[in-house]
Amino acid sequence: MNISIIYIYPDIIEINNEINLFRIVDRNIKETLVFYAKNTNDSYQLYLTNTMTGDNRNFHNTDNLENINIWINKIKANEDNIIGNKNFEKIEKYILNLIEY
Repeated sequence: MNISIIYIYPDIIEINNEINLFRIVDRNIKETLVFYAKNTNDSYQLYLTNTMTGDNRNFHNTDNLENINIWINKIKANEDNIIGNKNFEKIEKYILNLIEY
């Protein structure tokens, strides 16, 4: 697997009440895990789209961008561990465990 993480936030903030956070891309199998947030009534719903399975789900809610920044910093700090996993299912589980703050 040739896996990389592409960070979109904070370079691009909010468009149509959505914030693209980051993507995890496997360049060999051409699949992606897309993480984004929807701004709804002064809170943010975090979503994950897995292009391999077609699954799109809300996995966490938060009331401010600071919590999103904390989570993204955890992703950056654990990037080697994330990329070291060999399949998207393990990567997805690892990242979702990092959301607990």
